[in-house]
Amino acid sequence: MVEQFQYLKELLIEKIKREGPISFKDFMEICLYEEKFGYYSQDQIPIGKEGDFVTAPHTSKLFGYLLSVQIKECFELINNEAIFKICEFGAGTGILARDILEFFKRFHPDIYKKLEYIIVEPIQNRRKVLFENFIDHQDHLKVVEDFIHLNGFKGVLVANELFDAFPVHLIEKEDEDFFEIYVDIDDKGDLHEIRKQVTNDELIQYIDTYLKDLPKNYRTEVNLYMKKWIEDLSRIFLKGFCLIIDYGYSRKEYFADYRNRGTLLGYSRQMVTEEFFAFPGMVDMTSHVNFSDAKMWFEQYGFVCEGFCPQWAFLGGLDIDVTIEKAFGKLEPFSPVLAGVKSLIFPHGMGESHKVMVVSKDIEPRPELKGFKMKNDIERLT
Repeated sequence: MVEQFQYLKELLIEKIKREGPISFKDFMEICLYEEKFGYYSQDQIPIGKEGDFVTAPHTSKLFGYLLSVQIKECFELINNEAIFKICEFGAGTGILARDILEFFKRFHPDIYKKLEYIIVEPIQNRRKVLFENFIDHQDHLKVVEDFIHLNGFKGVLVANELFDAFPVHLIEKEDEDFFEIYVDIDDKGDLHEIRKQVTNDELIQYIDTYLKDLPKNYRTEVNLYMKKWIEDLSRIFLKGFCLIIDYGYSRKEYFADYRNRGTLLGYSRQMVTEEFFAFPGMVDMTSHVNFSDAKMWFEQYGFVCEGFCPQWAFLGGLDIDVTIEKAFGKLEPFSPVLAGVKSLIFPHGMGESHKVMVVSKDIEPRPELKGFKMKNDIERLT
């Protein structure tokens, strides 16, 4: 870990000496995704109860089982029995993929026989680790590097806690002017933040359209990386559904006056930190998702937004009682398994903080998805 921190710090310092101050977005991208020592390049990403953070698949395999109920309905709505492809971005340790494959193998072997599960993982050593973790399903698994390997994709795409890990532009309003946060070297040779005029044309346009009325001394993030990702996806995605699960807000909630320090945070050993510069590559950096932006950009690039709601409502609509019994059998009232189930659906866990958005492409007639039969808050994203 010390080697990781020292290598990235030296890499960043040399880059700044050579090119001048770098945007926080570029700093975040290097810290998270540098091929050898970035946070997500580790052989064992520290996820889970003993790691830096916990995701829904680590909480209970019920999460993957319930998503599988929705995925099965999506296959039926695509209306082509030959299409049984699932693609996952941001697979992490592969637990969600394992649970989805297990669900179909146990309960729908006819689909499982034809099922191809594709994980997109740009980091080479992570691809190797992921494939080795799927001995029982290797005939049904592909681990590929980039969008290019998905050209002409028809099926269901899953992105669980992907967008929150995209590098973001960090901006701050002073009086009537906006500045972007950059990273430079101070007199002691350490990394620190400075402010510079905003020069990115897309960022300027976004600020002019949505942020001009923010109060003074307001700091926030803009995730233009998400727009580029959706644009790239649109070129290779022909037909099917995308399931997006993440923590986040509508645009109105994201830029509320009281959220004047933004949502950007770091996580290390289950603790929250805003110390980003001291130990690059050793802290998971994340920001909440602006789902209004996501909807806008998906629709801009040819998708249709089918629904948006809290995770508790989405999972609750997916035959949850039957699926719990399939996953665990009949549970006693005080079964320890229930703690994980409650964490997925109760408001004090992930039930309210995490949201689900589903978009489709080339699906007619417009479907009524099980996941939104309890609640659909799509109007909140306007």
